[in-house]
Amino acid sequence: MEEPVGVSVLLGAILRGSAAGFAFVQASSFALEPWLSEEPTLLPIAVQAASRAGSTGVGVVTACLVCTSMLISLGSGFLLAAMVMKLLKHIGSDIPWLTAMATSVSLILGAATTGVLWGLLPLGVYIIVQLILVVAVFFYSNINQLTQALSIIFVTLYVSVYYGRMGVLLGLFLTGVTISFLCALRKALTERIAPRPKCVTECKLLERVFFYSVVVGMLGFGVGLGAGELENNSEAEMVIMIESVLWVAFLSAGILGAGLGTVAMVDVGTEMAGNIAIGTSVLSAIALRVIWNNVPSLGARASTGGILGITVVAAVSLSAASVAAKEVYNSRFTFLTTISSVAVGVIAASKVSSSSLMGTSELTTAIFVSMGSYVLGAPKSPFNTRMQLRRGLLTGPELVKEIGMETITAAAAPIGAGALGVAVLGTAALGKLGTVGVLLALALALGSTLSGMLGRTLPAPAERVNTQ
Repeated sequence: MEEPVGVSVLLGAILRGSAAGFAFVQASSFALEPWLSEEPTLLPIAVQAASRAGSTGVGVVTACLVCTSMLISLGSGFLLAAMVMKLLKHIGSDIPWLTAMATSVSLILGAATTGVLWGLLPLGVYIIVQLILVVAVFFYSNINQLTQALSIIFVTLYVSVYYGRMGVLLGLFLTGVTISFLCALRKALTERIAPRPKCVTECKLLERVFFYSVVVGMLGFGVGLGAGELENNSEAEMVIMIESVLWVAFLSAGILGAGLGTVAMVDVGTEMAGNIAIGTSVLSAIALRVIWNNVPSLGARASTGGILGITVVAAVSLSAASVAAKEVYNSRFTFLTTISSVAVGVIAASKVSSSSLMGTSELTTAIFVSMGSYVLGAPKSPFNTRMQLRRGLLTGPELVKEIGMETITAAAAPIGAGALGVAVLGTAALGKLGTVGVLLALALALGSTLSGMLGRTLPAPAERVNTQ
């Protein structure tokens, strides 16, 4: 028998759901602004690269770089929030609303600032920094696995963008055929090849890379679908491609932010999660106004990076609102009421910001993404559980910190995939200069040989024990 829910509980859930839906779509609607497609430095480079290597390749690289920005921004927000939570705990503060407000401010500030800083770097420096980060991640993971992960993600993105450009029906059909072929191939290889020894550094990258591939595959298919079937690699086509990448990436932020946000919010309890949901919703709207009013001084890339970071955190508010509404899931009526409140918030946001740019199809897509992101925080969602991280079952600030670290580590895959893509496009567009990048990627692929050259020796088989 369904237990009745109090009116105050239901009204609180409706308010949080509406606010979270409003905040997320208000932020994601900025993807429709023609900022990057009118950027005087980026567009000519994209057109030049497309003339040599095709617009699909440029779309893949751009999607990788945007995905990286999204992951690093969210991870930075979590890390800053963990620091603040630890500080409050250290000084003995046990005021729930103060902790929730400080956490919300930290999430927004960390994500938005990181996104802006990425965009303020010159384009060449931005790519160099990404390459450095890939090499840095090498020292904390197994390079053979990292190389395989980058290859899987880059190829998945490229193929999915290509399929998306073929249209919905043909693209989905070919996607299904490809997945079936790969599953059969994997099964055949697994049966014939002896199992490899476990990763010496206990790297979990390949264990998670298939999940990342699904995410980037959905991202890529949406990008290709939005970009259409133009094949002349013109400036007009590149504008469509960049705008498609942005729109799909901003909506993907909803799934990513809500999924990881649920893992973080489950541990803090329903009351704290509810306060964080309201806090991040309100603060994201304020942060959006600040960046919007400073677009001329920040520039297109910095503004886009900052707003993308805000969008991911606004998606966290969706999951936090859902976690806080745990009681309403006991009744079908109350659940439908609260999830409808998310849709109401989305519609309200479409009327407030970029209403002239958001058409019926965009609004419909945003509603479904927001409602889906909200459901990720449901009690029976696979994300609504205590996660077994590398250091075991964690709670409180330690859990938030580890989620932040995992998110930034995950960013190494699209960082590297984008770096490999830049190297390939550079080879086609710039000749020998781009060849240097490809040679660097090949050098990294040497794996254990390079590890030995750098003085990092592998232990003997008998010494390969689990140190956890």
